[in-house]
Amino acid sequence: MSDNILEVRRLRTSFFTDTGELRAVDDMSYSVRRGEFCAIIGESGSGKSVSALSVMRLISYPPGFIKGGEILFDGRDLMGVSDKEMQAIRGSEIAMIFQEPGTALNPVMTIGAQIEENIRLHERGVSREETARRTAELLELVGIPDPETRLKDYPHQFSGGMKQRAMIAMAMSCRPKLLFADEPTTALDVTVQAQVLEQLNDMRTRFGTSLVLITHNLGVVARYADSVKIMYGGRIVESGSTDDIFIEPAHPYTMGLIRAVPRLDLPRSHGLYTIEGEPPDMSKTPPDCCPFHYRCPYADERCGKERPRDEEVSPGHVCACFRRDVAKAAWKGADA
Repeated sequence: MSDNILEVRRLRTSFFTDTGELRAVDDMSYSVRRGEFCAIIGESGSGKSVSALSVMRLISYPPGFIKGGEILFDGRDLMGVSDKEMQAIRGSEIAMIFQEPGTALNPVMTIGAQIEENIRLHERGVSREETARRTAELLELVGIPDPETRLKDYPHQFSGGMKQRAMIAMAMSCRPKLLFADEPTTALDVTVQAQVLEQLNDMRTRFGTSLVLITHNLGVVARYADSVKIMYGGRIVESGSTDDIFIEPAHPYTMGLIRAVPRLDLPRSHGLYTIEGEPPDMSKTPPDCCPFHYRCPYADERCGKERPRDEEVSPGHVCACFRRDVAKAAWKGADA
């Protein structure tokens, strides 16, 4: 049995619009180990959510289309299974917590009914009594008080944090092997964010689930993640352990993200670091170039004409950048 529960190889997903093809995921490859807490970091528009939806086979056609690649889940290529087989896998073996629980939950169904529906759909023969008992247990596990009463409530009767907890309970109802969490703390206050993330991590440990967290919050990643994938322009530009990424970053974009985090040990006059420019328009950016070269302070002529390939910086630490040595020297100089 492979150590990896998920292996994505050269995944390409595009959206075809009136202005042309937009390459949302452009030759993306990564893997997730069994039981691992993996984080995918990047700016809005970098392709993080589309990559997760591609693995779930939830890209609507038109305008979206998975053009190619392999999605190996537990040794099985999901690109080769039928829609009916994928429906059986989705929700039972692979689950997803969507970004906005207020829109993901059905407003005319009770919270309990929505969780029970997923259990009955994927586990035939389970009695109504057993389903209700498991639903109440799940709500209790995610920290919702008086679960037997609250499972009869509707989404509008739940606060934002409670809706997100209900989404976690729904996603974990069939104890999936792999869980995607797409910005699960959006629009929540800091205290509730911490509670929700603790619940996610606890459920992951309890059920042995591999968790892929999609976020741009580096503080969350540093606290919880085992490994980190940095995404830019539809590609993974750097990946490694959390220590690799935060202590020895190799890609200029990763360095920029870390520098942009506010620091309490610096005077207020220091100001905030920003990455100049905007994320690339992937309908206009040439495929044979580094998509970050438009904003990179170390880019040279080669960066705009040739696509950098993944190279191992250290065991398990991979980076795609022609100018990483120059960037690294500048990074070390800034720290000195």
